[in-house]
Amino acid sequence: MTGELEKIRSIAQPVAESFGVELWDLEFTGGHGSRVLRIYIDKPGGVTVQDCADVSRQVGFALDAEDFIQERYVLEVSSPGLTRQLKKPLDFQRSLGKLAVFKLRKPVDGENRILAVIDLADDTSVTVTVKEGGQTVRLDYADIARANLELEF
Repeated sequence: MTGELEKIRSIAQPVAESFGVELWDLEFTGGHGSRVLRIYIDKPGGVTVQDCADVSRQVGFALDAEDFIQERYVLEVSSPGLTRQLKKPLDFQRSLGKLAVFKLRKPVDGENRILAVIDLADDTSVTVTVKEGGQTVRLDYADIARANLELEF
Protein backbone atom coordinates (compact mmCIF):
# COMPACT_ATOMS: atom_id res chain seq x y z
CA MET A 1 0.00 0.00 0.00
CA THR A 2 1.31 3.42 -0.90
CA GLY A 3 2.18 6.04 1.68
CA GLU A 4 -0.79 8.10 0.54
CA LEU A 5 -3.21 5.20 1.07
CA GLU A 6 -1.64 4.42 4.46
CA LYS A 7 -2.22 8.01 5.56
CA ILE A 8 -5.82 7.85 4.31
CA ARG A 9 -6.29 4.56 6.19
CA SER A 10 -4.94 6.15 9.38
CA ILE A 11 -7.59 8.85 9.05
CA ALA A 12 -10.50 6.69 7.86
CA GLN A 13 -10.03 3.80 10.32
CA PRO A 14 -10.92 5.69 13.51
CA VAL A 15 -13.79 7.47 11.75
CA ALA A 16 -15.25 4.13 10.63
CA GLU A 17 -14.84 2.67 14.12
CA SER A 18 -16.58 5.69 15.66
CA PHE A 19 -19.68 4.78 13.62
CA GLY A 20 -19.48 1.09 14.58
CA VAL A 21 -18.29 -0.14 11.19
CA GLU A 22 -15.07 -1.75 10.00
CA LEU A 23 -12.84 -0.25 7.34
CA TRP A 24 -12.78 -3.22 4.94
CA ASP A 25 -10.53 -1.76 2.26
CA LEU A 26 -9.70 1.37 0.31
CA GLU A 27 -8.33 2.13 -3.13
CA PHE A 28 -7.57 4.96 -5.52
CA THR A 29 -8.59 4.47 -9.14
CA GLY A 30 -8.43 6.62 -12.23
CA GLY A 31 -5.82 9.05 -13.44
CA HIS A 32 -5.08 12.74 -13.40
CA GLY A 33 -8.19 14.81 -12.87
CA SER A 34 -10.51 11.83 -12.55
CA ARG A 35 -9.29 9.99 -9.45
CA VAL A 36 -11.79 8.15 -7.28
CA LEU A 37 -11.04 7.28 -3.65
CA ARG A 38 -13.17 4.26 -2.76
CA ILE A 39 -13.57 3.33 0.89
CA TYR A 40 -15.32 0.06 1.68
CA ILE A 41 -16.94 -0.41 5.09
CA ASP A 42 -18.76 -3.35 6.64
CA LYS A 43 -20.35 -4.60 9.84
CA PRO A 44 -22.19 -7.74 10.89
CA GLY A 45 -25.54 -7.72 9.14
CA GLY A 46 -24.27 -5.27 6.51
CA VAL A 47 -24.00 -1.52 6.29
CA THR A 48 -26.80 0.93 5.60
CA VAL A 49 -26.88 3.92 3.29
CA GLN A 50 -26.79 6.08 6.44
CA ASP A 51 -23.59 4.32 7.62
CA CYS A 52 -21.97 5.13 4.26
CA ALA A 53 -23.16 8.73 4.35
CA ASP A 54 -21.94 9.28 7.92
CA VAL A 55 -18.48 7.84 7.23
CA SER A 56 -18.22 9.69 3.92
CA ARG A 57 -19.05 13.04 5.50
CA GLN A 58 -16.60 12.67 8.39
CA VAL A 59 -13.75 11.19 6.33
CA GLY A 60 -14.28 13.97 3.78
CA PHE A 61 -14.01 16.62 6.50
CA ALA A 62 -10.87 14.98 7.92
CA LEU A 63 -9.19 14.63 4.53
CA ASP A 64 -10.01 18.25 3.66
CA ALA A 65 -8.49 19.39 6.97
CA GLU A 66 -5.28 17.39 6.40
CA ASP A 67 -5.10 18.59 2.76
CA PHE A 68 -2.33 16.20 1.66
CA ILE A 69 -3.96 14.73 -1.47
CA GLN A 70 -2.55 16.85 -4.29
CA GLU A 71 -5.01 16.04 -7.08
CA ARG A 72 -8.77 16.44 -7.25
CA TYR A 73 -10.69 13.29 -6.44
CA VAL A 74 -14.17 11.98 -5.76
CA LEU A 75 -14.79 10.17 -2.47
CA GLU A 76 -17.06 7.10 -2.54
CA VAL A 77 -17.97 5.06 0.55
CA SER A 78 -19.83 1.78 0.14
CA SER A 79 -20.19 -1.82 1.20
CA PRO A 80 -17.62 -4.22 -0.28
CA GLY A 81 -20.60 -6.01 -1.85
CA LEU A 82 -21.85 -9.58 -1.89
CA THR A 83 -19.02 -10.75 -4.16
CA ARG A 84 -16.36 -8.91 -2.19
CA GLN A 85 -12.70 -9.63 -2.67
CA LEU A 86 -11.02 -11.53 0.15
CA LYS A 87 -7.54 -10.21 0.88
CA LYS A 88 -6.60 -10.65 4.52
CA PRO A 89 -6.72 -13.80 6.67
CA LEU A 90 -9.51 -12.15 8.68
CA ASP A 91 -11.57 -11.80 5.47
CA PHE A 92 -11.33 -15.57 4.92
CA GLN A 93 -12.04 -16.33 8.59
CA ARG A 94 -15.23 -14.25 8.43
CA SER A 95 -16.31 -16.13 5.31
CA LEU A 96 -16.28 -19.69 6.66
CA GLY A 97 -18.94 -21.83 4.99
CA LYS A 98 -19.27 -19.44 2.06
CA LEU A 99 -18.64 -20.14 -1.60
CA ALA A 100 -15.72 -18.35 -3.26
CA VAL A 101 -13.94 -18.32 -6.59
CA PHE A 102 -10.15 -18.58 -6.35
CA LYS A 103 -7.69 -17.55 -9.06
CA LEU A 104 -4.47 -19.36 -8.26
CA ARG A 105 -0.79 -18.71 -8.94
CA LYS A 106 -0.08 -22.45 -8.72
CA PRO A 107 -2.63 -24.80 -10.32
CA VAL A 108 -4.58 -27.36 -8.31
CA ASP A 109 -5.14 -30.52 -10.39
CA GLY A 110 -4.27 -28.48 -13.49
CA GLU A 111 -6.80 -25.74 -12.68
CA ASN A 112 -5.84 -22.10 -12.12
CA ARG A 113 -9.39 -21.20 -11.14
CA ILE A 114 -11.51 -23.12 -8.65
CA LEU A 115 -14.93 -22.67 -7.07
CA ALA A 116 -14.88 -23.85 -3.47
CA VAL A 117 -16.44 -23.54 -0.03
CA ILE A 118 -14.20 -22.02 2.65
CA ASP A 119 -13.85 -24.56 5.46
CA LEU A 120 -11.01 -23.24 7.60
CA ALA A 121 -8.73 -20.21 7.60
CA ASP A 122 -5.70 -19.34 9.71
CA ASP A 123 -2.92 -16.77 9.44
CA THR A 124 -1.08 -18.52 6.57
CA SER A 125 -3.59 -20.56 4.59
CA VAL A 126 -7.19 -21.42 3.83
CA THR A 127 -8.69 -24.90 3.52
CA VAL A 128 -11.49 -25.29 0.99
CA THR A 129 -13.75 -27.97 -0.46
CA VAL A 130 -13.78 -27.77 -4.23
CA LYS A 131 -17.35 -27.55 -5.50
CA GLU A 132 -16.71 -29.88 -8.44
CA GLY A 133 -15.51 -33.21 -7.07
CA GLY A 134 -15.59 -32.42 -3.35
CA GLN A 135 -11.80 -32.47 -2.94
CA THR A 136 -10.42 -30.74 0.17
CA VAL A 137 -7.45 -28.49 -0.60
CA ARG A 138 -5.19 -26.30 1.55
CA LEU A 139 -4.15 -23.09 -0.18
CA ASP A 140 -1.37 -20.84 1.09
CA TYR A 141 -2.39 -17.19 0.79
CA ALA A 142 0.78 -16.59 -1.26
CA ASP A 143 -0.59 -19.00 -3.90
CA ILE A 144 -3.90 -17.14 -4.26
CA ALA A 145 -3.81 -14.43 -6.93
CA ARG A 146 -7.38 -13.34 -6.17
CA ALA A 147 -10.37 -14.63 -4.21
CA ASN A 148 -13.94 -13.34 -4.29
CA LEU A 149 -17.09 -14.52 -2.60
CA GLU A 150 -19.52 -16.04 -5.08
CA LEU A 151 -23.30 -15.98 -4.97
CA GLU A 152 -24.99 -19.34 -4.58
CA PHE A 153 -28.19 -20.02 -6.49
